[in-house]
Amino acid sequence: MKVLIIGASGMLAKPVIRHLDNAGCQLRLFSRSVHKSMFDKEYEMVQGDVFDPDDLSRAMNGCEAVHISLSNVNEASAVKSIVEIAEQKEIKLMSYVSGCTVSEENRWFSMIENKYQAEQSLINSGIPYMIFRPTWFFESLDLMIRDGKAMLLGKQPNPSHWVAAGDYARMVSVAYKKPEAKNKIFFVCGPEQYLMKDLLERYCKQCHPEIKKVSSVPLWMIKLIAKMTGNKELMNAASLFAYFEKVSEIGNPDETNNLLGKPETTFKKWINSKA
Repeated sequence: MKVLIIGASGMLAKPVIRHLDNAGCQLRLFSRSVHKSMFDKEYEMVQGDVFDPDDLSRAMNGCEAVHISLSNVNEASAVKSIVEIAEQKEIKLMSYVSGCTVSEENRWFSMIENKYQAEQSLINSGIPYMIFRPTWFFESLDLMIRDGKAMLLGKQPNPSHWVAAGDYARMVSVAYKKPEAKNKIFFVCGPEQYLMKDLLERYCKQCHPEIKKVSSVPLWMIKLIAKMTGNKELMNAASLFAYFEKVSEIGNPDETNNLLGKPETTFKKWINSKA
């Protein structure tokens, strides 16, 4: 199967590329910024804009499947555009990485509404689909360290079953081999549950021993700073963490684990793999 990876330069796309490659898929990589130096081997690459129909059409030529791994874009609009071209190209399978709290009741939050609408575009397309709803990734811990400081936005009282990106990517590659994985939503949860602050402290101890303390910054303070400075990225981060203070991960991963195999990477295994 020849698979187009949309958003190929992103953090979550790279392990998927590796696992699909190892599974024998032919790959074409699509992104605004994708280039050969990002990968250990040469792949067919197409640079383009996910909102440009001509770029999408050119990228999908000759492909049988499309994997969508997007960030920092309007995912509802992007996936709608992708589906429209996929229908024209007679794509046989589409997969999409969504989020662990996407649901009807959480559509009040704009990010979730975006992902929900993106999912609906796939479901209503008539093209066989696979939707992955992963929880927090271990790899996102590094994003919480800036300028030699570890910072938690808000209290974050809800524990999550943190997962390694490699486990998620393996599950995607297994799903591509199984006909019974079509037209399903997969909840991807790791084997251990942690509070965000506890895990960030463990991460700092192992990878940044120079950082002695994880600071919890009140969300109201972050929002005030963002408003005063006009920092949209900081305001978006504050809104995201405010959302996760209110909402816990949802969904039962049993069907996912039975069909695709359980994630087995604990935090300790993940840390050791980075050494």
